[in-house]
Amino acid sequence: MTFAVEAHPALTPAQCAEVEALQRAVFEADGLHNAVWLSNEINFDRSAPCFFLGRADGALVSFLSLFLPERQAGEVTGFTAPQSRGRGHFTALLNEAAAVLGGLGVPDFLFALEPQGAPAAAGLRAHFPAAAHSHTEWRMRRTPDFAPLPEGCTAVPVTRETLADFAAVSAEVYGEDRRTAEAALTSALRRAYLVRADGAPAGIFSLAAGEALTLCGVAVPEKLRGRGYGNAVVRAALNLAFEAGKALELDVDSANPPALGLYRKFGFTPVFEVQYWRHPVKRI
Repeated sequence: MTFAVEAHPALTPAQCAEVEALQRAVFEADGLHNAVWLSNEINFDRSAPCFFLGRADGALVSFLSLFLPERQAGEVTGFTAPQSRGRGHFTALLNEAAAVLGGLGVPDFLFALEPQGAPAAAGLRAHFPAAAHSHTEWRMRRTPDFAPLPEGCTAVPVTRETLADFAAVSAEVYGEDRRTAEAALTSALRRAYLVRADGAPAGIFSLAAGEALTLCGVAVPEKLRGRGYGNAVVRAALNLAFEAGKALELDVDSANPPALGLYRKFGFTPVFEVQYWRHPVKRI
């Protein structure tokens, strides 16, 4: 058997289909839920390899993704076909990823693990016994309904005409540059929205496409917080999901009581959790 590693900054539709097929097989075998994000559009360096494919005799048997929204850590998500485990395939991918992070000056791995993922947890303990728990996120979900936005509020898709307002909020809250904000205009996976209050920017959010819509990138300018505009953002997202006929999902840090309280107030309930473990980048 020959094993080869491919490293790509972006995936073709055919490669995405291969990864999704492998993911379905692994998720069915291990009872996992946290689907990988197959886009580099939010990465701080879109030219850097961030998708690593391990092929045995040409067939995809292992996959690793590096999510790089910031330079502090590379978020690692990946999986190996059950029948191909214990052969060092994922280790080979991880070493390739370590080389990329080293070249970019990114100091840490941030491993995303579901608690029921025993093979991944065993690998983390074996190779990174000093890994420290960073945080836990909950995936929350609800069936949407429709209700009017608060008086004076509107939600509109981000266009060239409204990009400056969207980018200003994104820069204030997330520190994102204009290039990252502009990616929302061309993304095939997500659509960005701007919430206005009496014509002025009051919040932003994005909806990622899939079996359900995923709410992400929620932000309200600091000077406007505590005035109900977070409610307006969530209500706008629910209305759009209702119109699309899809459930609405989101990820929230379990140690963020204000956000948890907001989403629970709107009827979101936890579906699964993902634990994040941090360790300095190294080859193994």
